[in-house]
Amino acid sequence: MRNPFKYGTIVTGEDFADREKELKLLSKELTSGQHVLMYSPRRYGKSSLMIMVLQELKKKGIMTTFIDLYGCIFLSDLVDKIVKETVVPAYDKMDKIVNFLKSSLTGLRPVITVNPSDGSFDISYKKEVASAGENKVLSEVLDAPEKLAIAKNKPLVVVFDEFQEIENFDGKDLENLMRTHFQHHKHVTYVFTGSKKHLMEQMFTDSKRPFFKFARLFPLGKIPKEEFKAFIEKKFENTKVLVTPSIVDAIMTFTDGHPFFTQQLCHEVWNIACEKGKAQKDDVSKAIESLTRIQSDLYIGMWDPLTLFQKKLLTGISMEDRKPAIFSASFIEKYELVSTSHVSRATGQLLKKGLVEKENGCYTLSDIFFKEWIRRNGASNHE
Repeated sequence: MRNPFKYGTIVTGEDFADREKELKLLSKELTSGQHVLMYSPRRYGKSSLMIMVLQELKKKGIMTTFIDLYGCIFLSDLVDKIVKETVVPAYDKMDKIVNFLKSSLTGLRPVITVNPSDGSFDISYKKEVASAGENKVLSEVLDAPEKLAIAKNKPLVVVFDEFQEIENFDGKDLENLMRTHFQHHKHVTYVFTGSKKHLMEQMFTDSKRPFFKFARLFPLGKIPKEEFKAFIEKKFENTKVLVTPSIVDAIMTFTDGHPFFTQQLCHEVWNIACEKGKAQKDDVSKAIESLTRIQSDLYIGMWDPLTLFQKKLLTGISMEDRKPAIFSASFIEKYELVSTSHVSRATGQLLKKGLVEKENGCYTLSDIFFKEWIRRNGASNHE
């Protein structure tokens, strides 16, 4: 039988856990033309939620596009993605796409490559960026969504996923250019999502930054535990695998309701329980042990490059049952962390690496199973 718990990919429909309130509110705001900034730690389900929202908007006759900026290395990558994800899906034939590009992106000549085997084609402005210059090409392409919406006589919603990645392209200059164009667009609504809260907040709440107050802030939190529990119980029930409320509580206690890690742990518990037809008390601990062991090579690769001081700090955060006061004298003394300034500097480095995150004023590891791996390897030294 198919495992009912999915993780590590965008999920929709029956695999999508709750978020009904967020779905309705985002659909309402975007239908009314309100720009939105949505941010949360990684693996909270931002992308899945946005895909669900875009599906709802399409039903209302609104055009949509989803542009994932993660992995964009060059500005030409950004240029190509805007055209490919916005213009290409809006037309069913290549000649219509070419006609739009000629009339709307005047003076720019893309390289169009056709695959003779299946008729598919690729559009690239990389050579044009190299010859005409980044700013000239960008200025033309950034207006493409607005021109498309006018040409099709339909509103358009554009999602920039992992928007903080524009920092890789001398971000402030690019921010200025984007804001200059976007503020004049009357038929396009923009959504900016990101997983690095401190960078996203700086972009949109700092009065000196171009996107200051450009979008409504929409922080995405964890799924309410009671609603998440109901989702989990229903998934087990639908596959005829019995699970007790106490076992679901044990899962939620370990993951603290984190959307990704809860689905991951449920997936493993279901795998263990499905042959027996019911989940037993020790299945949760077996699943945690299995996932920690399976990912051990990954965690060794994350651990080995760290400095000794960073390792001590991560060990301290991991070993404490409650979210620790990492700047307290007792914590610093216990884990040999020298001083608050040393802790502050190391914390900043670990935040940039994505290994820790700040939640409600406290620092915790971003990966719950990495935390468990550290606990198991460091327990003998700090019991």
